[in-house]
Amino acid sequence: MRRPSLLFALTTSLFVASACDKSGSGGSATPGGGGGGGRGAEETEPDYGYEDASSPELAAIPRALQASDMEGVQKRGMTIWRMQRAMRLGDRTFASFVGVTSAKFQALASIDEAGKSGEVAFYRWDDADLQDGDAAAEEALRWVVVSVTLDPDEALDPQELDGKPDGEQRRTLAALMVAQRKAQADHAGSRWVAYTFREQQIKDGEPTGARQTRIYLIGADDKSPDLEYTVLDPAKRKQPPAIVDEVLHLAGDATSKLPLTTPAQSPGPSTIARAVAIASVTNKPVGITDAAGNKWEVAPKTGSLTRK
Repeated sequence: MRRPSLLFALTTSLFVASACDKSGSGGSATPGGGGGGGRGAEETEPDYGYEDASSPELAAIPRALQASDMEGVQKRGMTIWRMQRAMRLGDRTFASFVGVTSAKFQALASIDEAGKSGEVAFYRWDDADLQDGDAAAEEALRWVVVSVTLDPDEALDPQELDGKPDGEQRRTLAALMVAQRKAQADHAGSRWVAYTFREQQIKDGEPTGARQTRIYLIGADDKSPDLEYTVLDPAKRKQPPAIVDEVLHLAGDATSKLPLTTPAQSPGPSTIARAVAIASVTNKPVGITDAAGNKWEVAPKTGSLTRK
């Protein structure tokens, strides 16, 4: 029976952007988007920690999403789906603007609160900074930003940038590098597109004053799993970020089989994003079965989540 492979081929162009050795596509819900920047251009050292953990900047960053918050999970899943669409537009525009490149780069997408527009920002590394084999966040350079609109999905003219990412963008990149290294070590040969969200860490229902990056690595082929990492910012300067949680949402051989079957206790944002992408292409609801055997259904376009 050829249905799984046909299903994967049908949805791949909508669901994933390019993923290869020289490039990585990613998404970001960092306030302020991916294209801005300023502070980073003046800093010459890595600065992943904070002098003041009660910084007022935390007010712009939402509280960490809880797995039990199904309304929030559904909303984030829809944001990831919109990020995927933005990334597809951004990748095409970037390719036309830059042409063939051997540069190491990373793309981060952001979507506005209304879900109607966003941007994809591309960061690159100079070859000289890669001689040690490590693409460090503090060595990243801003490169290109592509603004997009959704419904209808259109890309605006790209803009070339210079300078370094600002602090929040740099922290996002640093967390993403940590998660990507862990994923490659655990799942050699797999390929992903990354989508990231900055959050306030929560303990006992209240913010701790620390920030974290929630990273969704979504398989770019039918052999790569869907993963989620929570990467905590360090409390002190010059310390690396640390992975504090990891979730397998879909095994590599389960990403193109319906119903989607997750080993998680309930559907996560990336599974909902994958389901709404498939549902919107086929114009049919997509089922999800969780580890407890509960059955869920995701509607086309709206991504409405119903427990059956």
